[in-house]
Amino acid sequence: MGGPEYKIFLILANLVLLVFIIGIVVFIFQYHKRKVLHEREKSLLNEQHLQELLHTRMEIQQHTMQDIGREIHDNVGQRLTLASIYTNQLAYQNQLPGEAERITTIGKIIDESLAELRALSKNLTHPNSDIADLKELIQEECKRVAALNICEVHSTFNEGNHMISNTIKNFILRIIQEFFQNSLKHAGCSKIDLDFQYHQHGLKIEINDNGRGFDLRSEPEGNLRGIGLSNMDKRAELIGADFSLESVVGSGTSLHLFIPAGKLNIV
Repeated sequence: MGGPEYKIFLILANLVLLVFIIGIVVFIFQYHKRKVLHEREKSLLNEQHLQELLHTRMEIQQHTMQDIGREIHDNVGQRLTLASIYTNQLAYQNQLPGEAERITTIGKIIDESLAELRALSKNLTHPNSDIADLKELIQEECKRVAALNICEVHSTFNEGNHMISNTIKNFILRIIQEFFQNSLKHAGCSKIDLDFQYHQHGLKIEINDNGRGFDLRSEPEGNLRGIGLSNMDKRAELIGADFSLESVVGSGTSLHLFIPAGKLNIV
């Protein structure tokens, strides 16, 4: 029972068991390693797919905007030009003496509208976001809002050296424009504050209005403001940004947007 054959058997059995256990450990380790590599490759493929989708969407949007810009220039612009010529002729010929002042006013309104349409057409067909710095684009947007004389716009910027692709610039600008539009149309605010800050780890943008605010939980999905909020959230998701919106009834609305440095230069 306790002979040498039994001891040899025990040693061999322990060795076999040890090899078996080591084999299981090695198998589990290799399986886990392959699983991690697979998940990493899957994540990279998903990110690449999202970037390609984002780029394709931006190209489609760009072509659509150019088509709209050309249509504005060729169709609506020509009609307004004709209307301007007719009103100027009426004013010049003085065929309606009692209405001369009104006709002149109408002519000025048409001319101003024509100038704005031409500027819009130019911006749509030749967007300056391809060459302008994001800070400059946002400053221009702030000036446009302030020029409406509906509310004051205060903005602060710091200097930074992050490279930002045209795609990301466009998405950030659209999010900011959506917030401005909601503040002007729905909030009844008298002041908007925008803070634009480059950080080591990315870009942080905060916007606050002092409007009437609203209850986010009761915001209907189908109305225009609900669609606007959804658009901002979707755009932020597409570029991998952290986005949040806070609003309190009677205390205004705040937007928080953070784009990590690694996401700022996606083509």
